[in-house]
Amino acid sequence: MEEKKLSFTEHLGELRRALVVSGIAILVFFIVGVIFADYLDWALRLPIKDVLPEGSEEPVFLGIFEPIFYKLKLGLIGGIIAASPIVFWQLWWFISPGLYPHERRMALPFIFLATIFFLGGAAFCYFIVLPKAAAFSVGTMVEKTRLIVSLKTYLSNAAMFILAFGLVFETPIITFLICRIGLVSPKTLGRYRKYVLLGTFIIAAIITPTPDAINQTIMALPIYVLYELGMLAARLSAWRKKKREREHESTGE
Repeated sequence: MEEKKLSFTEHLGELRRALVVSGIAILVFFIVGVIFADYLDWALRLPIKDVLPEGSEEPVFLGIFEPIFYKLKLGLIGGIIAASPIVFWQLWWFISPGLYPHERRMALPFIFLATIFFLGGAAFCYFIVLPKAAAFSVGTMVEKTRLIVSLKTYLSNAAMFILAFGLVFETPIITFLICRIGLVSPKTLGRYRKYVLLGTFIIAAIITPTPDAINQTIMALPIYVLYELGMLAARLSAWRKKKREREHESTGE
């Protein structure tokens, strides 16, 4: 089986190409996002619409230039999410020269699953975490206070958590790949389950927008389940590989 050998300079050239293509894709979708910024703004407000206290239903801008930067940021976040399949395609294109021919056939499943998990994580944050986090935060307000929602601040917080959840939901892909390329074995990962579970709660405590145990658990459990899914896929892959090896030995090939 052949591997495509590249020098260090050629690797840098491949990386530059992948970054340029990904950047162009994000730029194109960024422009589209700016054009449709009003729709993105409407969608961004939905998770907190029903939890804001009376008198705070209309978010505000606190600076004269904030509307411009707000639309640009909306376009950028929308562009990153919409361009994610192309970014994952370029990531695979960059790492594929170091893979065996039969491993390169995993390109389409990798791109498809990586995109699904990323979008699934973003959706999980959008539909579940953001509304619950907003409700928890509003519930901690002291009496005789009024909440004024700054669109700039809310967009920054929401975007950070949506993208973070999207990346965290790539856990099964990462787990499968590190087992597939032989960095660790599924058996080794299985022995560290308790540490992984502890680590998921630590990660959840860092990236969840509120410190309450409920939201941290809502975040931590899906990460751990995704980790188990990645190990299951790695075990199945290892089992199929051993099965093929036994068949080759039995046929004398």
